[in-house]
Amino acid sequence: MLAAIRILSVAGCVVILTGCSRFTEGKLSGTWRSEDENTVEEIACRNDHTFTSWTSFKNELTTPSVLMGAGEWHVQGNQLVVHLTKGVAVDTWSNEDKWIRFTLVKISNDALLMKNFDGSKVLTYKRLSYDHAFARVTRAPNDADLVGTWQAHYNTHDYEHRLNEDHSTVTSYHLDGRVIEMATGSWHVEGNDLTMDVKIESDGPAESRKIRWAITAVEPKRIAIKEGPVSYVLERVK
Repeated sequence: MLAAIRILSVAGCVVILTGCSRFTEGKLSGTWRSEDENTVEEIACRNDHTFTSWTSFKNELTTPSVLMGAGEWHVQGNQLVVHLTKGVAVDTWSNEDKWIRFTLVKISNDALLMKNFDGSKVLTYKRLSYDHAFARVTRAPNDADLVGTWQAHYNTHDYEHRLNEDHSTVTSYHLDGRVIEMATGSWHVEGNDLTMDVKIESDGPAESRKIRWAITAVEPKRIAIKEGPVSYVLERVK
């Protein structure tokens, strides 16, 4: 009888210690941002265990300035273990097979402290958002789902996309309290894809670009999209 009690007590301690781990995947799930005077580092650890990292340089708004990686993640002890399977350094994705381990120091609701990949210093990340769970798409999206103004945190910057009823579109960003238009064009739905043909204004000649986002979920106030292996969320403004 005493032996049985001892076994149950030990088993109970194991359960308690396992359940009280400081570094659970639920705590880490979401999008996080760290920055210094020159660069911005963001990571997204999603509930489906897909992972994305972005590195951008401040005052650079063009997509090629953002270095990206995508793959899978999980927590192992006090480490965030990342397997990168895709990467983009300029404007196209390439295959990768790289494992990286980050040592976790502290996680709270709004802050994450962890060592950088070589362990030389501790970085502080601020939570940008929790990962939102969407229901799967059960029908093809239509124009009525998409018409409106949407905000998206995309490649470390905040953008606003206006999709008008006449299928014209305007993309803008906020800078020093001003709203600056950076792209204009047209939009339409093809199956489950949102396609935009736009001209992007910059200091040089205007650049024409076709943007295609796969719509993976539609809610009245949110739309989930994928660009390549990376997921983003459009939040309805109006």
